[in-house]
Amino acid sequence: MMNPKPANLTKRIPMTKSFVLILICCSSLLFCTQPNKQINQEFDVSSAVKWTMNSAEYQIITEHLYRTATQNIDTFEFPKESWVVVMDVDETLLNNAEYNRQRDLLGLGYSSGSWAEWVKKETATPVPGSIEFVTQVLDEGGQIALVTNRERELDSFTWNNLTALGFPINRYNTCIMGRSQADKNSVSMEGMINDKDLRRSQIASGRAKYCWEDYPEVKEVWNRPLAIVYQVGDNIKDFSQTTQENVDTKAFIKRISSDVLLLPNAVYGSWE
Repeated sequence: MMNPKPANLTKRIPMTKSFVLILICCSSLLFCTQPNKQINQEFDVSSAVKWTMNSAEYQIITEHLYRTATQNIDTFEFPKESWVVVMDVDETLLNNAEYNRQRDLLGLGYSSGSWAEWVKKETATPVPGSIEFVTQVLDEGGQIALVTNRERELDSFTWNNLTALGFPINRYNTCIMGRSQADKNSVSMEGMINDKDLRRSQIASGRAKYCWEDYPEVKEVWNRPLAIVYQVGDNIKDFSQTTQENVDTKAFIKRISSDVLLLPNAVYGSWE
């Protein structure tokens, strides 16, 4: 018995190939269009960012705190030696709520890359009351040390942002010190509790070489002991040898308006 003739597959193969090609194309279209939906999608802005950007309460609280501190500086009994006020930058002098709003809309959080891009734009706005406070400190003959955890290579952008906003700073009256690897490595060393303690120590002892390395004409102003009479920040680590874990809140409250000024920041901090 003869074997039956094999089915004529040659006519079916083109149909099969066409069907497979159609499936591939459809899958490709679905795959390619899906990311576009994600890119175009806007996420909610957090309540903390909305509060900082839109609330009357934030404006009132920060301006009141700074106004009170400005009045205190006006009546302060300054030491005979040269003195300095140590200040944080972000959410203390510069308001970065717009950066956080943009990241929220993308459904993303902080990243070092996006943060560096933001800093380089030099578009942060002043925290209410901060310019008046800085002006009062400098009018009284004080110096200002900006101890910020922006990375040190971003200092020039920070400086440009501040001067463009009208902060009356120059290299003689103000030194900006971004964070370096040495600051990170110093934590837990003797006398160093948080990553700003090293820089505060250098400022107080006149060893903050970074203040005059590129500006030798101001060396005599910074290369001398300076009494730290006031510290200003929005994070508990903005204050000497203080962390969330070791702070005595009742004792700290007693220092408010005498030698520390603590500002509100509901968006981020060492409390997270």
